[in-house]
Amino acid sequence: MPTAHRRPHRSPRGAVRAHRAAVLLAAAVAVAAVSACSPQPDGAAAGREPGRSVAPAAAPPVDTAALLLDSWVSDGARGWFVDGAQSAANSPFSLYETAWRLRLAARAGTPDVHVDPARLALWTGAAEEGRMASSGLPAVAQVGLAVDALHAAGGSADRERVARTLESLRTGGGYRTGPAVAAADPGSTAVAVRALTRLALPVPAPVREANRTALAAMTTRDTAQNPNGAAALLQSAGMLRGSAEVPPHTAELVTATHRALTALGADPVRLVSEAALRAAADQLGVALPAFDPAACAGLVRPDGGIALPGATRGDPQATSAALDLGCPGVRAPTAGAHSRAGWPAQQAAEGALGASAAAVALSGQTRSTTGFAPGLERQIREVWLPAAAARKAPYDTAALVERVDLGLIAKALGDAVARAVEETLPAPSTDGLKPEDDARLLLTAIDARGTDRAKSLICEAGSPYRTAAARTATGHSVVRAAWLRAASETCEDPELARLAAAEAAARRVADGVYRAGGDASFEASVLGVWAERPSADAVAGWTRAGLCSGDRCAETPAALTTSDHTSLRTLAALGAARTGDYAALFPLAF
Repeated sequence: MPTAHRRPHRSPRGAVRAHRAAVLLAAAVAVAAVSACSPQPDGAAAGREPGRSVAPAAAPPVDTAALLLDSWVSDGARGWFVDGAQSAANSPFSLYETAWRLRLAARAGTPDVHVDPARLALWTGAAEEGRMASSGLPAVAQVGLAVDALHAAGGSADRERVARTLESLRTGGGYRTGPAVAAADPGSTAVAVRALTRLALPVPAPVREANRTALAAMTTRDTAQNPNGAAALLQSAGMLRGSAEVPPHTAELVTATHRALTALGADPVRLVSEAALRAAADQLGVALPAFDPAACAGLVRPDGGIALPGATRGDPQATSAALDLGCPGVRAPTAGAHSRAGWPAQQAAEGALGASAAAVALSGQTRSTTGFAPGLERQIREVWLPAAAARKAPYDTAALVERVDLGLIAKALGDAVARAVEETLPAPSTDGLKPEDDARLLLTAIDARGTDRAKSLICEAGSPYRTAAARTATGHSVVRAAWLRAASETCEDPELARLAAAEAAARRVADGVYRAGGDASFEASVLGVWAERPSADAVAGWTRAGLCSGDRCAETPAALTTSDHTSLRTLAALGAARTGDYAALFPLAF
């Protein structure tokens, strides 16, 4: 979208989600790796370059039906869509949640988990290469989780790709968290060894020898000082059993490490480390004392999971460890809302309303809405509509986007849902609307369109729209052109339509191509075409301008060369433009 009216996010919590995943993952391998495993709020993991995705020279046609199925997230009752479901560079799915929930489901035989390994592989390939920046995790953790996820889903990771990535992370006898990190550590090495052994790939001889040497040099005092690091080293030793000898005092080290972990008390991180240590002890033939259920005291949440401090619901990795240990009261979680391609990340869930509005527009073009309708209707009635109904005028931009998206979905689902939305939402309002606020003028016009109050709000003398239309604006804007067009249709006013076309024409750089700022912009072009309604072939113009290539479109020509997917909203706009139905470009383009 042009900068002036990008879709707002109400309350992103990506940093919280990333931190939660990192702490538990790091604990599973070693405290030594915590700092390197900590995801960053912007999605780029510490110690490694953000991932890149290069679009193919000729992007294949989009299979819309398959894309919608990949994008559909449901808990069996309610449902919604995510955007970018087939993107590796900007996946809406959580690698952490998907890998651990699949492991839990495989363990419990959960019948309502339906993840297709072929669809999962569409986005985990980037993680196998350690370049899935959106995961917020370091490269070695990405590889390990991708291998686990595909295995638990009934598939398998690409053995050559995994071997190549891990070898690039190896330094002598150990593995680093990422390519920019200088030193190897026991935690990253344990993750790498697990991935290699799971895929029946050889563990390099220097790694086997380094593990034996480190164990030979370790004392029981060392285990007391760093029990998590010791647990990671012993975890590798257990997985290497049979291909590498262990020192005679290994059993003593296992027992001492267990004693040190036990002294840490009740803590989710301790549970994860102890579960890993006990698995290693079994592999090494060392008997440990029975697990003390008191270690789980106060950690089990009402959902039967083990949560991190301050969290209200169970964390899948901590819960898995607690199940391994036999914590009383712990149970495998229900499948929860997921797609056939995985479990969505929190930020994707927060953007579900907008993605669903776009998906409904796209599915309407292919007449494939029916299968999604029951879940979407429940999501509207039980979740989205009550939340939107609580927001009173004056409406900010985020609230207006919410109202417009709800209206789009409800209309597609039929008269009963549309009527429920109209009757439940507070009435459209121009309260607080200023003549220079083009984005809110546009959204309010769309929000009011077709309602009893539309003409009085927009068309009467003295309304914010009449005032704004009469003012002399500084420069030109496709957003202004769009609200003028929307107002002209409500008021059946040819003068407003003329002003809209003139405003859009001032931003036109070629047939169907419009500027946002100084450069050609796809989103500005969609608004410009909607406002001006040219006779020219807009898609041909977008293609000549480098904004589109087949089914792949992006905001700028430069973005097109690096994009690996087209958003649902853009695909819907592209589909409407191909039919020549330029009137259908908005509001689905917002």
